[in-house]
Amino acid sequence: MKRKKSKRELQRLISEMCQFIQQLEPKARILRVEPEGREEGEDAWIKVLLPYRTWNRKADKVADAVYQRVWEIEMEHGYFIGVSLRTLDEVKAGTR
Repeated sequence: MKRKKSKRELQRLISEMCQFIQQLEPKARILRVEPEGREEGEDAWIKVLLPYRTWNRKADKVADAVYQRVWEIEMEHGYFIGVSLRTLDEVKAGTR
C-alpha cells in the first residue's frame, strides 16, 4: 500500500535533514531548499555549501552520512529528499 504524502510531513523531514547536516558539519551553509524536487520522483532538494576549499576526507564522511540518511528517509517515509553537497571551490567554479 502506497502512503499518502503530506506537505507537513515533508517539511518536517526537510527540517530534520537540514538539522542533521548542521550537526555533522556546524559550518555548513544551507544555500537553498526547494520544496519540490528538480526531477520527477524527487519530493524536495537541498543545496548545501561545505566549508572546505576542496573535496576532502571530512567531506566524504559528511556525504556518506547524508546520503545514508536520504536513503533511510526514502525507505522509512517514502519521500526522496535530494541533497547537493558542494565545496567552496566548486561553487566558485560554478559546477553543480
